[in-house]
Amino acid sequence: MVRRLLCLTFLLISQQAEASPWGRPDDGVYTRAALHTGEVEGLSASRVDLYGEYGVSERWTATAKYERVTFDGFSEFAASGWRTTLRRTFPLSGNMVASLEGGALEGEAIGGASGCQSFGGEARGGIGQSFTFGSSSNRGDKRRRYGFWFAEVATRAHSDGCQRYRLETGIGREVSTDIWLIAQAWFDQGSENARSQKYQAEYLWRRGALDLSVGSLVELGGEFEETAVFFSIARRF
Repeated sequence: MVRRLLCLTFLLISQQAEASPWGRPDDGVYTRAALHTGEVEGLSASRVDLYGEYGVSERWTATAKYERVTFDGFSEFAASGWRTTLRRTFPLSGNMVASLEGGALEGEAIGGASGCQSFGGEARGGIGQSFTFGSSSNRGDKRRRYGFWFAEVATRAHSDGCQRYRLETGIGREVSTDIWLIAQAWFDQGSENARSQKYQAEYLWRRGALDLSVGSLVELGGEFEETAVFFSIARRF
């Protein structure tokens, strides 16, 4: 029973969130695939995360996400889930942008345990800003770097009565040419088994339209601590 509870709680809090208030340009496409491997209380787990965005127009972006998690030696705990949303962006002054987003989701790999595996809906709002720092030398060598920050709040409600409330924050900066350091944090509240904190750090290498990332995360779920590493590849079209 203890192992089962740990597995179900892991399903809830170790999901990879795709957060940010920015949208895709008209007809722009973004795809991302990530693989997580980690351990919680002696159980080894792997998670596959597929995510995509499509720019419906200059202000509207459609998103889709699929996840599947498996546990070594415990195939009965395998789970999957999906989510699809529509995001509306609102340009603000000073390189800032705001967004409103809503959609449907289903599956315990997305929603979590305690009824969250049922069909439900999600609504979120966010704000973000991009910025530059540094300067150019007199010889014309470019030393200007780029960065960003964002914050989002989200709520999820499922047909079985499960509810989740989340705050997501992140900041990133270019530490070298085409290399970024990105840190993110997630804070969850809600009905049964909802309370958790998640912290993630990653290095991202940008090669034209291709992004390669490697990073680590830690979960503080109250009942236990969990750590994992991940690798992802993304492409913009």
